[in-house]
Amino acid sequence: MEKDLKKQNNATIAALLSAVVLVCLGFQFGFNYLPSFKEGLLTGVAGVITLAVLVFITHLLPHDIKHKLVFTRFVNEMPGGRVHRLCKRDSRVVYEDVASQWPHVFDEVIAAGDRNSLWYRDIYKPVRDTHEVRQSHRSFLLYRDTFSGLVALLIFTILWDSLGDHQLLGDIVPAVYVVLVISSLLALLAARNAGNRLVVNAVAVAQ
Repeated sequence: MEKDLKKQNNATIAALLSAVVLVCLGFQFGFNYLPSFKEGLLTGVAGVITLAVLVFITHLLPHDIKHKLVFTRFVNEMPGGRVHRLCKRDSRVVYEDVASQWPHVFDEVIAAGDRNSLWYRDIYKPVRDTHEVRQSHRSFLLYRDTFSGLVALLIFTILWDSLGDHQLLGDIVPAVYVVLVISSLLALLAARNAGNRLVVNAVAVAQ
């Protein structure tokens, strides 16, 4: 299912990355810059190829690395390991009810890694094909992979600024870095929130 959801997200990821690239190009060359037809054609072809490569890269990164980056944790990064805390903060869930329904998941003494596995097996899997859970999962994958693409863009920009031919693009203006960093942080926060929401949505639907 995850493979299908990721495939559905490709066009949206490309659109989000395109928007960021266009804003960066606007700051780099000026928003009033109008290239000739030939330059515009070459830029468009290069842009399409670049975005295709970036989307491809987002799917090459291992899932565990993406999750560690999104949740900024080296171990036990998956939000299912914190389902007991997340449910306490969500008004849709009566904590006492879910704790009594799945005591082996919500017991405070369970290790985070074990809790995530139990949440996945006993709560998420039975409801993963429901509309609400699928949409939550798709949103998480969308923002997670968009964040991965933005990080790749930022790394590419830093490498180009350090090692590339400045006669082609000139020195990278500070505003480009500001756009990339802010966009990356927004995507990170969106992915983190979507991941947490997926965990609680599965509990709410499974009740």
